[in-house]
Order: sequence, then C-alpha cells, then structure tokens
Amino acid sequence: MAITSDWHIHTKHSCDGACMEYEALVKDAKELGIKDYGVSDHYHSRLQEPDIKASREDYEKTLEKYPELKGHFHFGLELSVMSDWEIEKIAKGDYTEPPLWGIRMGGPENNAPVYDITDEFIEKYKIEYIIGGVHWLLYCKSDKESIIKEQHKQYMFCASNPKTDILAHYLWFNPMDLKRWPEMEDPCKYHLEISETMRNELVCALKENNVAFEISSGLFMKEHPTTLLDEYFGWVSDMQRSGVVLSMGSDSHAENLRNYCNYDKVEEMLKHYKIDSSKFFCL
Repeated sequence: MAITSDWHIHTKHSCDGACMEYEALVKDAKELGIKDYGVSDHYHSRLQEPDIKASREDYEKTLEKYPELKGHFHFGLELSVMSDWEIEKIAKGDYTEPPLWGIRMGGPENNAPVYDITDEFIEKYKIEYIIGGVHWLLYCKSDKESIIKEQHKQYMFCASNPKTDILAHYLWFNPMDLKRWPEMEDPCKYHLEISETMRNELVCALKENNVAFEISSGLFMKEHPTTLLDEYFGWVSDMQRSGVVLSMGSDSHAENLRNYCNYDKVEEMLKHYKIDSSKFFCL
C-alpha cells in the first residue's frame, strides 16, 4: 500500500462523539500497514483541556504497552479556528451553558480568528504537531460570496499561523452552516466556486509557512461526481509539484480505523494523478 501514514485520527476523548479506543487504533494501524500516525483529538477552547489530558494519559499508557511504537506513534491535536470575541467570553465565563463548540451565534461580523492555546499548554501536554481546522463560519452573512470569503479568511489564518503544522479537510463544511448554503453540500462543488486568486494565495501561504495540506479520505464517505473529484485531485497534484507538502488524514471518528479510512479510494486518485505519497508529511 502506498499510504503508510495518517495524522488525523480521533479517539473517544474527542468532544464530538468519536469513539475509538487506543487499543483498536494500534491494532488497525498495524493491520492496514500504517507505520507512522498520530492521535489528533479536538481542541476548540480551554474547555477541552480535560479531554486532552485524558487522551495524553491513554497515549502514554499505550506507548508503555507497545514500546516499539515510539518514534512512529505521535500525539497531536486538531485545533479549531475561533473568534477573539467568543474566546474572551469563554475566559470570563460569560455564557449560559458550557459552549462545547464555542459560542456559535451572536458574534460581531468580521471578528478576528484566533487559536485558544498557549505555548505553555503545548509544552504541558507534549503536543508534537497541530492540525488547524476550519469548523464553522464566524458570524458572517449568509450569501455565497460572504461565506466563501469567510472560509478563505480562516484557511489563510491557519496556513499563516506558526502553530499550524497541517491544514485540515479543506473542503469540509459544518452541517449547521450547510443549512445556510444547502446547494453547496457537495464539497467539490464548493471547491469549484473558489476563485483562482484565493487558491493561489492559499498555496503561497502553505509554502511560505511550511504548512502541510491534508488530503482527507473523508471526501469518500459519500459519493461525488468523478469530474469534481478529478478537479480536486488535479489541483492537489499541482500543489505538490509547486512545492506544497501534502499530508494524509482519515479524520476517523469511528470505533476503528478500518471502517472509516478509505485508503484504497485515495490511493486510486494518487496513482491516477501521479501524487507521490513518499513525500507526504511525516514526523
């Protein structure tokens, strides 16, 4: 198998219903030929610190049980783009109920994107890499132009932030945001709506800041027209040739890796578009 790494995997410690046990992950990774990989549970704001703490404890227990994984199995996290408005409210405790996914309504338009994480937190939990994830719109208008502009602003924030190692699932859309723009439910159609200028700007930022671009096998969790997938993977191939480092991520939230990874389908596209998996991101 050409794919031997996966850096975007969630365990039961993610706050969004992921349910994989560490033991199941190690077993499936070995059977699937995944030699280098990492756990990247969700971290939206400081409210998720207990989740990361518990995940780190399980990670260390796993390395103790399987010492041969040292240097191949890593501990990261998926860090959400938030707004400085909601992070300030969370810091003050200014909310009615604990905002598991932040404060998604009521914020000021064009609010500055931020990560709610410190160098001290990264050192405390020995975070080896960070995936920057765009998971929701930050209080923009509901017309197509505004949504595309808002998404691009957040992607550029991730690609330009020194804490980001990998840009997550470029075409993923939050279901609650899709209700505002249902015709763009197909992520590849959304890709076709993005201007060449925006795409080029993102590519430049990824290269300049040495941030890897994630190929998410989650694209294959449902059927998409072949022509649209061809458009996407053709662009990814062009990015690699231009010097962008690519990363493999299943974004698995399932009880095991095998039923979620879709590595075989990704490999077909890699082969067709001559994308070199030997040059993928690896710690």
